[in-house]
Amino acid sequence: MKVLQVGERVWLVVNDAANRIHFQIEYGPATRSDTHETLMVYRVDHWVLKRSDRWPLGYYDELRQAVDGCALALGMPNFLTPATAPDGTIITPQEQRSRWQAGLDPRTGRSRQESVTV
Repeated sequence: MKVLQVGERVWLVVNDAANRIHFQIEYGPATRSDTHETLMVYRVDHWVLKRSDRWPLGYYDELRQAVDGCALALGMPNFLTPATAPDGTIITPQEQRSRWQAGLDPRTGRSRQESVTV
């Protein structure tokens, strides 16, 4: 993954393997819906050519957090449906996502490094 600065307050996140743009990071004002205060934040959008079709990945206080959020999203599978654990229990997509973010296998709950070597 590469982060290329393409403007004074704009960065593009490019996948090394395919040289494809995945995200755009832009530093600018954003208004909180609950307090109506305006803050300067890093907004990360999924990148598509037509600007009006882009959708946000998230808002971050620091550039490093925004880049880390992009890296996590690039490596994270889409957890859309419940999965079945080896013991037969059902694992919700939210639980799968939280296990993945913690570095665990989404189905078993064990370390991903451990499940690769076994």
